[in-house]
Amino acid sequence: MSRTSKPEVQQRLNQGIVAGLCCGLLIAGCGRQDLVATYQVERHGFEHKVTAEGTLKAATTTPLTVPRNVRHTVRLAWVALDGSSVTEGDPVARFDPTTMEERLDKGQADLRSAGLEVDKSRVESGTKVAEIETRLEVAELELAHAEHFQKTDSEVFSRHAIVEDQIDGKLAAERKAYAQDSRQTRESLSQTELDLLAIKQRKAQLIIDQAKDGLAELEVLAPHAGILSLTRNWKGELPQIGAEMWRGQDIAEIPDLTTMEAEVFVLEADAGGLAAGKLASVVIESRPEVRYQAKIKRVDAVAKPRFRGSPVQYFGVVLTFEGEPPAGLKPGQRVQATLTLAAVENALVVPRQAVSQQGGVSQVFVREGGDFAPRTVETGESSLGLIVVTAGLEEGEIIALSPPSSGDRSDEGGQNGSGLAVGLSL
Repeated sequence: MSRTSKPEVQQRLNQGIVAGLCCGLLIAGCGRQDLVATYQVERHGFEHKVTAEGTLKAATTTPLTVPRNVRHTVRLAWVALDGSSVTEGDPVARFDPTTMEERLDKGQADLRSAGLEVDKSRVESGTKVAEIETRLEVAELELAHAEHFQKTDSEVFSRHAIVEDQIDGKLAAERKAYAQDSRQTRESLSQTELDLLAIKQRKAQLIIDQAKDGLAELEVLAPHAGILSLTRNWKGELPQIGAEMWRGQDIAEIPDLTTMEAEVFVLEADAGGLAAGKLASVVIESRPEVRYQAKIKRVDAVAKPRFRGSPVQYFGVVLTFEGEPPAGLKPGQRVQATLTLAAVENALVVPRQAVSQQGGVSQVFVREGGDFAPRTVETGESSLGLIVVTAGLEEGEIIALSPPSSGDRSDEGGQNGSGLAVGLSL
């Protein structure tokens, strides 16, 4: 039996349905009120194919980003043309140094200010410590004098004078202890102030170092030869001169042209059976006369809109070329792909509309004599219009294209003669 393609099968099915309806209208005009369209089961090859479109891309690329040493936002001052050829060491993008220069000036000013504050702190601390040292020396002299000339003889001095002299001695000792504590506190406070100023100096020095590193890397160079492909933003726009960018942001990429892939998008409604390993064929719009064989490499886990603001969902699919990749291809070239989601040789294929669901099982209505009797069947691969029956039917049997009503389950040769079945042969 010759193999019939899906479009031909669908076309013949449509023609049969139209013929059956026309016949039914003629018979109805002759007084026949009912008509049951039928289909004769036959074997032929079945394929479920879907089409998709997309673009070429490289399997491996070298990304070019804003240098990591650029700690803050910078403005793009120049960028090479999209699609231009570059060699190793060629400049790809440059950034405005104004922001880095301002940060360098600020860091240097902060460092000088911190240095002056350190000098001031040391002078003030030295002055206060010297004052405390003077008070300590005076307290030590007072204590020594009080201890040396202390009045203790009660026969010579009055009790009031002796007590007063003892109080003066204790006061001198307290003054000495307070001066010693004040010196330790002042020295500790001075050291704390110097430590804080040292942190300020290190912070200023860090700003200076970062600014110098950023100034040294404001030009992005190509790491190797290739075709430059600028990165588009979420709006689909290329990098614009004067745009603010941050460290690590993508600028462009240099693809490896020896490992090309096709990225296509399949409508969510057509995605049944999409899986890695399925076969496909690719036609590049610039080379419509050549069809390249490919295989599905990866399918997105979830469907998502392809265009901003559009509710239509697509599955992204990556195709790899089989054998040697085509030469002379470039990323971004548009492609048309045909994906084979299912293929069955010598299968029993029936129109999808002939299979109905009853109680969770599939069934068809088979003509047996003059009646149409329901029969449970097992189904396999399917497309939008056809389905493979794996068990329950035999080649040559006649089935109804839709479940007939109770009064329609006999044809022209039946017992009640109330209905007519029109056979449709695909």
